Amino acid sequence: MAPGVHFHKGGSGVSPPEVFRQRRSSEGMNHLKHVKKVLIVALSVLLFSGFAFAQVAFSVIAVPGSSPNSPIAVNNAGQVMLNTGTSVSTQVSLWSSASGAQSMDLVGTNSAGSSISNSGDVVGAGDPNNTGYLQAFTWQTVGGEQWLGSLGGNFSAASGVNDAGAVAGMSLNAANNQHAFLWTQAGGMQDLTPNLTSVGGATAVAVNSSNQVVGYYFPNGSRNTLGFTWTQAGGLVNLGAAGTLALGVNDAGTVVGQWPSATGNSHAFSWTQAGGIQDLGSLGGESAALSINRQGWIVGNYLISTGKGLLHGFLWTATAGMRDFTALAGLIASEQISSAQVNDLGMIAISTNKGGYLLLPKVTGQFASSGSPSVLGQPVTFTATLSSIAGPPPDGETVTFLTGTTVLGSATLAGGVAEFTTSALKAGSHGITVQYPGDVSHPAAKLAALTQVVSR
Repeated sequence: MAPGVHFHKGGSGVSPPEVFRQRRSSEGMNHLKHVKKVLIVALSVLLFSGFAFAQVAFSVIAVPGSSPNSPIAVNNAGQVMLNTGTSVSTQVSLWSSASGAQSMDLVGTNSAGSSISNSGDVVGAGDPNNTGYLQAFTWQTVGGEQWLGSLGGNFSAASGVNDAGAVAGMSLNAANNQHAFLWTQAGGMQDLTPNLTSVGGATAVAVNSSNQVVGYYFPNGSRNTLGFTWTQAGGLVNLGAAGTLALGVNDAGTVVGQWPSATGNSHAFSWTQAGGIQDLGSLGGESAALSINRQGWIVGNYLISTGKGLLHGFLWTATAGMRDFTALAGLIASEQISSAQVNDLGMIAISTNKGGYLLLPKVTGQFASSGSPSVLGQPVTFTATLSSIAGPPPDGETVTFLTGTTVLGSATLAGGVAEFTTSALKAGSHGITVQYPGDVSHPAAKLAALTQVVSR
């Protein structure tokens, strides 16, 4: 995941294009100096593009209650973490299409969520005592909130969480230096950059199932960031050249982010221990990768041109490369994304200037008959083959075969294929349709009618 935290007192909470600002060292360091007032981790303002592709691959669901330009995330259970802001506060809640909204009821009047695990744990930063100083929290459905303290200073914020409840984030230490941390229930808060004294400090952004932490920091004496990956066994390892930001990691240990490419523009990258950095390129000027799932899908953003061009979203896969995100989702060009994250099922949570959305892989398919015309009383087999940009729906799900509004029968999917055989059709012409009911990660779908002629 590529989490982000946005905390504010007053105002609309509109995020600046953070990833692209961080590469400019003076602006990035200035932002980090004021992190107690405004905290924005690994977010970018994205603008949808208008490039055309042959087919819209996602259905769009509006997430009710989500404030514009506020962090949003989705886990594999379809639970969406969202932030709802007013002119005086921000609060965190959960939403799913199955159960609706659930308030987290955190202590204090101002809290912001950044990430959600597949276990349903939510992390972020809040102000439990209404003092104006943020503190990292983790929240569970059973047990509620737990405030994580700090590394000795008066500020901390959680950015990422894994399924075991380990939390990554940033905190001020007693010397008022910003350090990256990993927190576990058993070990508490561990300083990952204990020797760092730079003004810009360090930011841990994400943590995977192996407690591998990624982020970025300003080395002592440097005005440029370095990306890093950290493990308990190997310690902190630098990624890329000066100006690199590590912004996400999946359970396989593949890291994504932004780095200064050979072209002179900062590009999205992926990194593995075996292969090093792979430049993912761009569809225009600069680009940045924000999130990666277990299948290696990467979502991010890019400038449509060099300089101060507009930011568009992208989806990158190993088979198709980088594709313009808006065209795949069929979204309008005026919406701008401030947060984007993809789960392991291909569901993508985005926050825009209009509010939050959940993008579900659309189910399409082919529908065939064993033969038409058929003879009255002759068995006819109908075969439906379903798929999506994320692959076929799960095995065992049921599809229904109908003629008009009359249900003929149903069949279960195996490898995306469902077969139904009937000899009960009367003589004449029948319009046969297939209905797929949908699930947490796929919207319902209806395949176009097939005409079956039955002769006497």
